This record gives sequence, C-alpha cells and structure tokens, in this order.
Amino acid sequence: MPSKHQLKMGLRGAYARLLFHTGLHAVVNRCMDRRMTILFGHCIEDDAVNGFLPRDMTMREETLRRVVGWFQRRGYAITGIAAGFDALGAPGKGSIVALSLDDGYRDNRTRLLPVLDELGASATIFLESEPLDQRDVNWTHKYHWVIRDGGVGAWARAYAARTQDPATAEKLGVALEGPADGLAYQVKRVLKYEAIPVDRDAVCQALFEEAGGDVQELCRSLYMDWEDARALRDGGIELGGHTISHPILSRLDASGAAAEIGGGREVLVRELGDAVPRVFAYPFGRAWDYDKTSMQAARDAGFDLAVNTHAGTNSAASDRFQLKRLPVDDSTPLHLLVAEACGGFDLLRKLGLDLSE
Repeated sequence: MPSKHQLKMGLRGAYARLLFHTGLHAVVNRCMDRRMTILFGHCIEDDAVNGFLPRDMTMREETLRRVVGWFQRRGYAITGIAAGFDALGAPGKGSIVALSLDDGYRDNRTRLLPVLDELGASATIFLESEPLDQRDVNWTHKYHWVIRDGGVGAWARAYAARTQDPATAEKLGVALEGPADGLAYQVKRVLKYEAIPVDRDAVCQALFEEAGGDVQELCRSLYMDWEDARALRDGGIELGGHTISHPILSRLDASGAAAEIGGGREVLVRELGDAVPRVFAYPFGRAWDYDKTSMQAARDAGFDLAVNTHAGTNSAASDRFQLKRLPVDDSTPLHLLVAEACGGFDLLRKLGLDLSE
C-alpha cells in the first residue's frame, strides 16, 4: 500500500501535469499575486571536468535552455535574486524566475555565462571563498573524486579503518549492510551529519592523496578563480556569499558562524570591489542545516537576503533571510517547476490543501 508521502507526491505530480498540459498555468499565474521563484543548481555538465560529481549537481546546456526559454516565452522575467526581490516591491506586473548556482564552479563562467548572454538572462552565483582564496576544496569533492569509478564500498571500509571516530565507523558499517543502490548518498549523509568534522576532513584528505589526488589540480580544474569571478561580475551576473568552507552552520556557535559568513563576505568585497554581495546562501540549505544564529550572522555580515533549499515561491512579504529555492537538474520535470512558478501550489494552500515537498 502506498505511503502517505507517496500519495502526496502522486497528487502533486498529477496536479502539476494538469496545469502544464491544459494551459491552466497561465490562468493561475494571472490570478495569483506576483511572486519570485528561485531555481538552483550547481554545474553545467562538462564530463571532462565535473563528470565525477553526482548527477543532481549537474545539468546539460539543453536543460538550461529548455527551462529558461520556456519561462521567457511565457513572459516571466529571468533575473538574479536581488534584482528579482527588488522588483517584487516595485510597481508593475509579471512574475519572476531567478536562476542561481551554488559554490562557484569554473563551468559557471565557461558554459553558463555564454548561454545566459545568448538568452538575455541573468543569474546569481554563490561563491565559497576558500577555493578562490586558498585553492582548496571541501571534503565532499575529495569523496566524490575518489569514488568516481564506483568504489564507494571499498572507500567506506578504508575510512572506517582509518578514522578515530568509532561511532562514525559503526554507522558506515550499517550503511554498507544496506542496498547498494544509493550507497554513495548514504555514506555521504553519515559523513555530513554524524562524523566529527576535523576527523572527517583529515581522513578524506588522506584517502584522496592515497588515490593520487592533488588538491590544487582538482581546485584548478573544478572551481573558478578570481579572474573568472570578475568576468562574471563584468558580465552582469550577481555574485553572492556562501561562507568560507561550506560547513553546516547549525553546528557552529555565534563566533564560528560569524567567521564563516562574515569572513567569506569580506574576501568577496576585497576582491570584487564595487560588486558588494547582497545575497547569501546557507550551505546545504535545509532547515536543519542553519538556525537563528546563522540568520543573525548573515544580517550582521551585511547581507540583505538569504536563501535556503526548501521548495516554494517568494513574495515581497517573504522572510528576507529564508527565501525558498527549487532544485533543477536534468531529471527535474518541467511541469513541477511550472506549477510552482505559476502559483499553483500556493493556490492549493489557500484552499486548504498542501502538496508541498
């Protein structure tokens, strides 16, 4: 028997298809209040550079063109986040789609920027400062690089043998007893939420080096440098903050959150001059990945807006430090994006039915 969640997702998909294929999305869009829908991803697919990353972190150029083009043809403005939010409070009509990409990968300049120029669209790109300033990458990239040929089981066993954190070793063992499908995600989740960060970072670095990895080379090929960042700035792309090293902010105390958020912003201001970042993205972005301390640190650092990774639309009255975003990759159904952007799920909530994620 389907679970309650499965039934909800089935209804969500059926409703989205109805709006999309009948054209009712246009009627709903005209009837609902003006809103901004923020889409987010990470990379534009380039197998020679980012092919080892999970598929939900990449999208093909064709996907980008299809999604942006669809909304453009229906009269949605395609903007960066700050410009879109400002427009919500200004006179005028028409809803907005803002595009954003996290972390600051090199393909954002080499592949994304030419497509946006061609389409006459803009975006917001959130930059971690550590890859730019120190030419280092966080543990997740080292993990995905080592297991790129499917060796996640061997990697997890090697990690468990090396770690000084027995609780994490035990949890990895439990993950290895589960189904092979999705094991890479389960192992990553254990390391993300259960491992002692200092120990995890050290073990991931050691296993990366043993596999022949070179951090400087990986950073050079995968992430943009300051020249790339300035080219995006000069191309009209909004650049936002994303901490120094991409930690789970809810694990940090007030001083730690201030150092990561404010310190990252200071580096961007130093290097980018007049392009003072207004928007911040919480790393990972789920409700349990940041907290009130993180939100206050973003305010104190000088950001005007902040985004998470929970689905939904945003209005001028939305919490400026908890703006919602929808993930988009090659597997994302266009009808779900359209149903959200037109205000379809907002309409259902007004009627007492919540089909949110």
